[in-house]
Amino acid sequence: MNVKKVISLRWFLIIIILSVASLTAFYLVTNSSRNVSYMPVEIAKKGIDLIMRRVRLVEKKGGQKEWELVAKRAEFSKSENKINMEDIRATFYPKDRKPVTISSKKGIVNNENKNIELNGDVFIKSDDGFKLNTDNLTWVASERILMTDDFVEITGDRFKITGNGFVSNIDSHDIKIKNKVEAVYN
Repeated sequence: MNVKKVISLRWFLIIIILSVASLTAFYLVTNSSRNVSYMPVEIAKKGIDLIMRRVRLVEKKGGQKEWELVAKRAEFSKSENKINMEDIRATFYPKDRKPVTISSKKGIVNNENKNIELNGDVFIKSDDGFKLNTDNLTWVASERILMTDDFVEITGDRFKITGNGFVSNIDSHDIKIKNKVEAVYN
């Protein structure tokens, strides 16, 4: 009787070990397919040669940074010689001053003249605490100016200036609001 119990116990242990091994193998096979990460494939529109995510572009002149752009997404077009970008943080580097950082929803870099058009919720915050809001802003590389013809609002701790049109030379920090200027000082 003792031998029968040992044989029964062996078969029972063999069945348990095989069951555990089978369940482990099943778990590994089914879970490995769930953990596979897929790169989303994006079909480019006509005229778009390359689409990239998390892009960083730097423009240098004479070894010095002119500007740096970081975007969540960029579409490169050779035929138009432009880069369309989304969710942008642009940093411009004035001579002898701290960098100026601008954010916007979209933008276009012209590879030929290096001008940059920023569109949608354009926002600048300076180190001095000044803030600028507008819908569109253009970097004119040849003149090193930021400009727009749209409505702008500039605020500080104790003032608010609004108007239509804006031009600023980033090196001299000269600012001009073109039309319908209103200023409030608190």
